[in-house]
Order: sequence, then C-alpha cells, then structure tokens
Amino acid sequence: VMLVDDAKENLASLQRELRNEPYDVIIAHNGAEALDQLGRHPCKVILSDVKMPKMDGFELLDVVHKRFPTMIRVILSGHADVRLILKLVNEKGIDRYLTKPWESEAVKWTIRQCIELFDLREEVREHRSRDETK
Repeated sequence: VMLVDDAKENLASLQRELRNEPYDVIIAHNGAEALDQLGRHPCKVILSDVKMPKMDGFELLDVVHKRFPTMIRVILSGHADVRLILKLVNEKGIDRYLTKPWESEAVKWTIRQCIELFDLREEVREHRSRDETK
C-alpha cells in the first residue's frame, strides 16, 4: 500500500495507525516521488491526498491509472465541497474516497477492501487468460 501526502504529520499518523496491518506501507511526499517509488515497488493500492503542490492527487492518480491500470486508487480529501469531490471521483474513475479528518478504522477497512478488490480482479484476469489459451 502506498500513502501519498505532502503533510509529513499526516503520513506519520497513517503509518502509526497501519503499523499492525498485514501489508507493507510505502510513503511518498509528492506525486513525483510516488511515481518513482511505484516504478521500483509496485503496489496493490495507492491512497493519495488531493491538495499537493505541483501535482495534485487527481493528477497523480490519473498517471497511476495509465502506468499501473490494475492498481486500486483511493483519494483522501479534506475539501469541504463533498459534491465537487464526488463528481471528480466519479469522472476520474477513482475506486474509493476517504475524508479528512479520517477515522482510523475506516481507513483500515477501506484499504483491506481495496486489497481484496485488487486480488479478486487479478484472479478474474488470470482465469480469463487461462480460458483464452485453451
């Protein structure tokens, strides 16, 4: 799981909350760092803040979708206009949306669900691939 946020305190808090979860957590402080790390450490799930300098979360997740189309994308936003965020989530095909301030259990549950979704999609792809080769 990759976490992306330019606010170091948010990343530190999320890392603490996820330290006992059964998956590795990779952090990045901006979009460029996230893309660099993903090139070396593919992930099942990326959770990104919206407001970041140079490349916002939606821009980052667009690039992620193009480069890593199977990765599950989650946006984290403290934006007050929930309708606008949901409109963007739907337009961009983001898989999940979490709000700031977040609830620890909601983040854990969402990430677990996203990992399950990734694994299920992979299983379906493998099954279809086997059927096509028969």
